[in-house]
Amino acid sequence: MRLPSQIFCIVVLFIFARNSKADIPGCSYFDTVDISNVERQNDSYLYDGIPIPASLTEDYDHKQFADLSTEPVKKHLRACVCKLRPCVRICCPAKYTLANGKCGDGLQEELAGLESYIYLRSSMNLSTKTRVPLTEMAIIRDPFLSCDEMVHLTDEFAYLENGTLYISDEQYFEKHYYCLYPYQFNSDFPNSMWIVKHSCVIYLRAGFREIVTISLICYILTIAVYLYIKELRNVTGKCVICCMISKFIQYLLRLLINMKVLNSICSLAGYSKYFFWMASTIWFSVISYQLWKLLTSVNRAEPTYRFLLYSAFVWTTAAVMTGSIYMVNLMWENDLNKWNWLPLVGFHRCTAKDWNSSSLVYLSGPILVLSTFNIAMFALTVIYIRKVKREIKKFAHEEQERIDCINFDSQTYLQFLRLSVVMGLTWIVSAIPFSARYTNITLKQIIVISGYYHDAFGIVIFVMLVLKRSTLTLLIKS
Repeated sequence: MRLPSQIFCIVVLFIFARNSKADIPGCSYFDTVDISNVERQNDSYLYDGIPIPASLTEDYDHKQFADLSTEPVKKHLRACVCKLRPCVRICCPAKYTLANGKCGDGLQEELAGLESYIYLRSSMNLSTKTRVPLTEMAIIRDPFLSCDEMVHLTDEFAYLENGTLYISDEQYFEKHYYCLYPYQFNSDFPNSMWIVKHSCVIYLRAGFREIVTISLICYILTIAVYLYIKELRNVTGKCVICCMISKFIQYLLRLLINMKVLNSICSLAGYSKYFFWMASTIWFSVISYQLWKLLTSVNRAEPTYRFLLYSAFVWTTAAVMTGSIYMVNLMWENDLNKWNWLPLVGFHRCTAKDWNSSSLVYLSGPILVLSTFNIAMFALTVIYIRKVKREIKKFAHEEQERIDCINFDSQTYLQFLRLSVVMGLTWIVSAIPFSARYTNITLKQIIVISGYYHDAFGIVIFVMLVLKRSTLTLLIKS
C-alpha cells in the first residue's frame, strides 16, 4: 500500500526539482549571457563566434542585479560563456540596446580594427600578467544603472582573470559592480582605464504600471471634460488642460520607457520626457500665479491674450532647457572628465540623470525654485481668503454667523485642498537631493509615499476637479 504513495512523492519531488533548476552549476549569473535568440547548431550555440556546448546552458526565470537581489522574469536561455573564455564587461548605453539584448553601437567591430588588448593577472600571483587581445575575450555588454559614477584608474590596478578589478588590499571591484566605459579604447588603454561604477540599483515601485495606467486614463477624462464644458475653457481652465496634457505625455513616456518599448528612439523619448516634465512643472507655477491673481483681483476680467503669453513663456522656457541639456550632452559626451556632470540622456533608461549634484543645474534646482514659488502663491492666496472670511464675519448676525462659519469653513478647507493640488505643492519633493533620499529613513519614507501619490496624480486631479458638484452640474447641463 505504501508503494503508490512513495512513487507519487518521488514524482512530485522530481517535478519541483526540475522546475527549480535554474543556475548553471559552478557558474555565476554574471558569467552568463542571454542566448534566447541564438539558434542551436547540433549540440552547441554560437555566440559572437564562440561555440558554447549545450551542457553550459540553462533556462533562467530570474534576473540578478548588481546588489545580488533578483527579480522574476520570463524564462529565457542563458549560457556560461566565461567558462570558455575570459570575460570583459563593457557598458552599453540604453539608446544602443537592441530588442534581442545586444548592443548596436558597433563597438566590437571597432575593437577588431584597433587591436586593443588587456593584461590579465592571476589572483594567486598579481605580478604575473598575460596580454590578451579583447577580440579573444568574451565581451559582455552591461546596461548603465542608477547612480553610476565614472572612475579613472591609472597604473595602480590589476584586472584579474575572474573579472575582479584589484586596486589595493582595501579596495577592489567585483565584476558585477562595474563595467568598462565603451569609447576609450583608442586612447592609452589599458595602462589607464575608465570604469563605470554601479553605486546603487533603484527598483520600480510595486504596482507602478497599474497605477500609472489608471492615472493616464483619468488624465484623458479630465482633459476631455475641460474641453467639453464651455464654462471651463477660460484662461485658468486652458492652463489646467495644458498642464494635464504635459503630465499625461510625461508619464506615458515614462511607462513606455520602463517597458523598454522605446529603445529604438531612446534619446528622442528621453529628451521629450524631460521637455514635458519641465513644461508641466512650469505650468503649475503659471496656474499658481493665475489663481492668486484671479482670486485677489477686484477686476475678474481675463484678457484673451493672457493665455497666449502664458503658453509662449512655458513652451519656450521648456524648449530652451531641453535644448541646453542636448547641447551639453552633444559637446561633452566624449569628454570623460566631464562625464559625471552630464545629464546623460540615453544612457540609463533613456532619461536624464537625477542622482548627483549636477542635476541641481537642470532638474532639481529648477523644480525647487518653481515649487517654492508655488508655495508662496498658495500662502498668499490662503492669507487673502482668510482675510475675506474675517471681513464677512463682521457683518453676520451672531447666531447666523455660527452656522455660516461652519459651512464656510468646510468649503474653505476643501478649496484649500483643491488649490494645493492644482498648484502642485507636493512636487517640491522631487527637488530633495538624491543622496538624502536614501540615507535618511524619514525622507526615504516620504519619497515612497509621494512617489505613489505622483504616480496616481491623474486620479487625484480627476477626483478634485471633475467629481465635484459644480463641475458635475455643468456637465449635466451641457
